[in-house]
Amino acid sequence: MTFQEKVKKHLCEYKNKKFHYTGNGVWKHNGKETPLKYAFKAPLKGEKHPDADLNLISSYKDKFLQYEKNLKNKIKRHIYFHHMNSSQAMCFNFFYPLFAEKKLELITNFLGYTNETIDYTSTCFEKESEVEGNERRSTNFDFYFKTLSGKKIYLEIKYTENEFGKVQPDEDHKEKYTNIYSHHLDSVADKYKSQQKFLENYQIMRNIININKNSYVVFIYPAANEKIKYQAELAKREMLLETFKEHLKLVEWEQLFETARNQITKPELMSQFEEFGEKYLPKSIF
Repeated sequence: MTFQEKVKKHLCEYKNKKFHYTGNGVWKHNGKETPLKYAFKAPLKGEKHPDADLNLISSYKDKFLQYEKNLKNKIKRHIYFHHMNSSQAMCFNFFYPLFAEKKLELITNFLGYTNETIDYTSTCFEKESEVEGNERRSTNFDFYFKTLSGKKIYLEIKYTENEFGKVQPDEDHKEKYTNIYSHHLDSVADKYKSQQKFLENYQIMRNIININKNSYVVFIYPAANEKIKYQAELAKREMLLETFKEHLKLVEWEQLFETARNQITKPELMSQFEEFGEKYLPKSIF
């Protein structure tokens, strides 16, 4: 059984235990709908996902929904947010409580940036790439914040994804490479600056071109997701110039979770993290 299959099996069991009263969701692909037991009930046409908010862990669910409602720039939820293995929901469930409790220094300390103070006014989910600006279908980082010393931290979250995204070398993507990406390759190793190499490693490249002397990109993924881990390690080893290698941080979910959990004392946060571990990082798999 693959890592992805193990996680989905666990999430089916978790959903049946916690939310046995809900219907199952679907995966839509090429006009076909496939029933999924680890997803919440899908919406009818024109309807919002009726059960998707159940993907938010209860301790901070109401606070997050109010935060989300009050945002001037609304968070665009992914089309499969109602799937229990949604990495976007995983991101909300881990980082929002730390943001709400002003505990994001746990993250910078884990990354090795000690004695940093977070600029909490900068924090946001689904941060648009500053390289691409308002370009249609621009890169969005799952989570972002700045420190008062000027460090910009962009986080890309993975869970059960099979790989970092790729694209076909069609005219649209070739044009974007020529008009946008080719002008922002200062941190990229020479052998990966070509159009072919860029498009072959599309999502990773769109992420790491945001690296500069003040900007850092963090990939977070489970150690057991071997293909994602391999691609992330390859990116650090080969795709960046030596000067910028330490600006790409590779983080395994298990280590980040354990480190943060061991340093929190507030009961509400402790409850959130206990449920997070049960849902996403069960000992039977991790």
